[in-house]
Amino acid sequence: MKVKSRFFSELMTALSLMMDLDENRKLYHAWRVAILAQKMSLKILPEYRTQIFYAGLLHDIGAISLKDHVIHYPDLQEHFKNPVLLNHCEKSAQIVKEIGPLSAASQMILDHHEYWNGIGYPKGKKGQNINLGGQILRIADTFDILARSKPRLDFDGIKKSLTERRGKEFSHMMCDLAISTLEEDGFFEEIINENKVSVLLPKIINELPDLDLSSCDNDVRSAVRVFAQVIDAKHSYTAGHSERVANYTYTLARALDIPEDEAEKYEIAAYLHDAGKVAVSKAILNKPASLTVDEYSCMKRHPVYTMEIISMVTELKDLVRIAGGHHEKYDGSGYPDGSKGQNIPIGARIMAVADSFDAMTSPRPYQKTRTKEEAKEELLKCSGSQFDPEVAKVAVKVL
Repeated sequence: MKVKSRFFSELMTALSLMMDLDENRKLYHAWRVAILAQKMSLKILPEYRTQIFYAGLLHDIGAISLKDHVIHYPDLQEHFKNPVLLNHCEKSAQIVKEIGPLSAASQMILDHHEYWNGIGYPKGKKGQNINLGGQILRIADTFDILARSKPRLDFDGIKKSLTERRGKEFSHMMCDLAISTLEEDGFFEEIINENKVSVLLPKIINELPDLDLSSCDNDVRSAVRVFAQVIDAKHSYTAGHSERVANYTYTLARALDIPEDEAEKYEIAAYLHDAGKVAVSKAILNKPASLTVDEYSCMKRHPVYTMEIISMVTELKDLVRIAGGHHEKYDGSGYPDGSKGQNIPIGARIMAVADSFDAMTSPRPYQKTRTKEEAKEELLKCSGSQFDPEVAKVAVKVL
């Protein structure tokens, strides 16, 4: 599969939504920042509107490993005390730079926590030394945080809060631009409404000039690999997990005489299989003891979110049940659907073995790390109950 413009935009949108899952709730922070930043850019940087839009979608990608979502840290001083927050601009910029067509966006992201008066980070830049796109992101980011205030601020309240920050956090010009943009044609009421935000975003994408994808690796697997790296960055012990599961899945599929093109699809699904796990709190994922009923119920939701995220990408829709079915068990006792035997897609049955094998042979806070031989013994022990017997039999030979 080749990377096309629609695929790219849908994948980036899905990635940003994944980052905004906060314990089973969609926050739409990145979407709101992207929508406002793009609309502001039409007046001062129209030729960079597409770059600014994607910069808004991905500006916090480097903060994925935070205990709580970045919106829960509104105090600048708190950012200086938290290494993840303090480094997230540079990390976000580096990740986005790896996505070839977004090199300009990466520079904007790097500066999105710089303050007009020079007290921001990561470089302490001041005034016009701050990237203009970064200045737009700064005020769009602040607007979203203000829009979440309790009690809720109306337009006059947000206008007052923004005005108090002019000349400090952002320039007078940038403040006037944001306020005038929000005042246009009921735009403020639209952007603070989550239901309307989810309608606005695809409409904007359809109207954006296409990105130049000539610098983008045209292999879909390369594109989703960046996605997988972000997923695995959520927790230190999962580093490399998605890539290993993808490699194991592909190896198993080929060993089962599944055609090359189909095996490659399963590999792509495996890269994305844990996308929904970003919505599960670290306290649950890192818990060494048994989960409570409520905690286990929350954990069982993550494949559902994985399927929702992947279904946003048109070219990956046939992989939804495969990626979302990696916790189904052959005897029907798995989740999320309790599917059984041959009713579980073969790709999901393969991925279930690949995922479990990597979990057993990698350090995890809730279980002892096993050798490959011990893990293979467990695969055979659970053959026919948790795993497809044929897949398990092949796995002990090739993994």
